[in-house]
Amino acid sequence: IKKLYKTFPDAEVYLVGGAVRDSLLARETKDYDFLIRNVSTNKLEKFLKPLGKVNLVGRKFGVLKFVPTTHKASEAFEPFDIALPREEYSVDNTGHYRDFEIKTDPALGIDVDLARRDFTINAMAWEVKTQTLHDPYDGYTDLQNNMIRAVGNAQRRFEEDYSRMVRALRFACALNFDIELRTAKALKKNAVHLNDLLTATKEISVNHAEEEIRVVPHEVIAKELLGAFKHDPVRAFDLYDNYGIIGILIPELLAMKKCPQPKNWHAEGDVWKHTRLSLQILQSATFKKEFGETADIELIIATLFHDIGKPYTLKTPKEHGVDRIRFDGHDRVGAQMTYQICERLRLSSASRYQVNIENIRWLVNYHLLLLNSVIDDMNNTTIEKYFFKNPELGKKLMMICYADAKGCKRLDGGSTTVAYTAMKKRLALFQKTAGVKKTLPPPILNGDEIMKMLKIAPSAKVGEILTLLREEQLSGRVRTKAQAQKFIRNRRV
Repeated sequence: IKKLYKTFPDAEVYLVGGAVRDSLLARETKDYDFLIRNVSTNKLEKFLKPLGKVNLVGRKFGVLKFVPTTHKASEAFEPFDIALPREEYSVDNTGHYRDFEIKTDPALGIDVDLARRDFTINAMAWEVKTQTLHDPYDGYTDLQNNMIRAVGNAQRRFEEDYSRMVRALRFACALNFDIELRTAKALKKNAVHLNDLLTATKEISVNHAEEEIRVVPHEVIAKELLGAFKHDPVRAFDLYDNYGIIGILIPELLAMKKCPQPKNWHAEGDVWKHTRLSLQILQSATFKKEFGETADIELIIATLFHDIGKPYTLKTPKEHGVDRIRFDGHDRVGAQMTYQICERLRLSSASRYQVNIENIRWLVNYHLLLLNSVIDDMNNTTIEKYFFKNPELGKKLMMICYADAKGCKRLDGGSTTVAYTAMKKRLALFQKTAGVKKTLPPPILNGDEIMKMLKIAPSAKVGEILTLLREEQLSGRVRTKAQAQKFIRNRRV
């Protein structure tokens, strides 16, 4: 910046956007955006090139991505965004985030540039040279009052870009802020537009074809939704419901409301209330104490969906003649629904969160493992399969079982974590007897060695012997190759 001032004495440099907001809130930030007045894009690009790596995002936007040569790989900062002041005009008021006419102008006033921004807390600029805060929309007051407020007319701001609605919810969850009344009314009114489609024409060879594109791409929604639930799962759950967005984006979840559960095990109420309680457990001090860490986004989303299959497998004594309220197979059905929803919402596209939707599906599919098993009778090979083949996923399975159990309230006031506690003890014993340190010990013999030893051809028999031998090894009864060979000979039919 000092070099820039020396080269362009009339230049004005402003820190803008989230970095200003986060600095005023004393929050850590790794994303710095700058706005520079009185220097053209071409001159700015030419000036920056000797100082680092420069990428012109687009002349239409007048934004440069800049990484200085002094940048160290160990520093977790995003590339700096350096832009010229600009005005934006929504062309057709479709709410599509790219439906803008952009006009950049180095001489444009800073307040004019700030007028195009979404929320007042993001519409502040810090002038570097004079150490002056430019705050034409009173964003600092809204920061002090913990308030999300649209810049100017909220209806117009959302009509310009409907993705701002899910962004508002992310900010509300990340900062624990309220949404100002007029902004909230406009958000609720326009939420239905999150699924709007536009018809676009694309050229294929010499033919023209029409395709429907989303006004708000699923990739944009995925980033904002995951951000909201990552910061505050319960608040995100409530806000997405209160503004009708769950019904718009994930209507399958609404069937959990008023879906009955056996009162002796679920005195908390319907499936919706149980799910909310389970999400609340993920944020609790007891959860962090139990596992030594907070829930990651895959676990949060899996917990959100863990009982989504219940309403679709519900059977009651009155309607179906069963002995009690049942949800047979809801884990399997829920896992399939979860995968389809995560695919539809493109959750894996949000690179910042690195979501593996197969992991989420797996957690939903097996969240009843402890309840459907007699813990003391569970084979060691079963424990190995679910908890140690992928230790990180195995730990998340214990976490979702814990959140599910703690999210239940028994009518008699008894413990809901009996199965979880039993498995916790069994895992500790398993690790001790199997000699587990960071990873499980490798199998003592492989299939080829067994076939050679027994002089048999490849068959299902070999797999059966391997499983039996592995069970003995993990129980601690077989530790050496000689013991393994003796076991196999004694077991041979």
